[in-house]
Amino acid sequence: MSWRETLGVTSSTEPPYTHNSQNTQKPAETGNCADSADSAYRDSKEETSKLLEALADACRGLDITPAEVKEALAAEDIEDWRKGAISVDTLAAFARALVQRRVMDQGKRPGHYTEQATCKHCGPIWLWFSGEVLGCPWCWNRVADKPIPRPSSVHCGDCIHFERIQSPHRHPHLGHCAKGEPEAIAGLWDTDRRYCERFLPRPQQTNNDQPRPARAETKM
Repeated sequence: MSWRETLGVTSSTEPPYTHNSQNTQKPAETGNCADSADSAYRDSKEETSKLLEALADACRGLDITPAEVKEALAAEDIEDWRKGAISVDTLAAFARALVQRRVMDQGKRPGHYTEQATCKHCGPIWLWFSGEVLGCPWCWNRVADKPIPRPSSVHCGDCIHFERIQSPHRHPHLGHCAKGEPEAIAGLWDTDRRYCERFLPRPQQTNNDQPRPARAETKM
């Protein structure tokens, strides 16, 4: 994933930054092939060193190393940096995003996520603002099958992982958790409330989902 995807940037609006000599065009020089290869190797090492120096500034005060941030940069990211299209501030924002993503991947709430919100796909979630959203940062956890911390309890029966007992007869309330969450021997009651990091809401059927009556059946 590139820095643009991580930070939600669709196109570059930053001016070029002359942080290294690679930004300027060098005239072609003729010479021995071995000398050229050696020079290119030295330039590559120098460029990597400068990138790590820039990343060291970006990582200052964060629980992440410059090498880890460099590893997360895509090839096009490094090319953008080489051309001067990525500022130190952008690298710092990318490093902070990586640290936050690492915390969230562990099912932990970032410190500034203090408000209760609801995501259409994830259910009740922690965000930095309240309200209802169609998608959220926790959707990455949902897609990767990672835990999502909950600000409130949920009903087991409202979860897509709740499998109602079907044998010998379909039980009106009892079921089991497909994710293996702790439950009684008999199973889970659909109206049970619990703080569950594996909860994912069942798609709710709205009036728009109902089949429309034929024109002849429509009352005037």
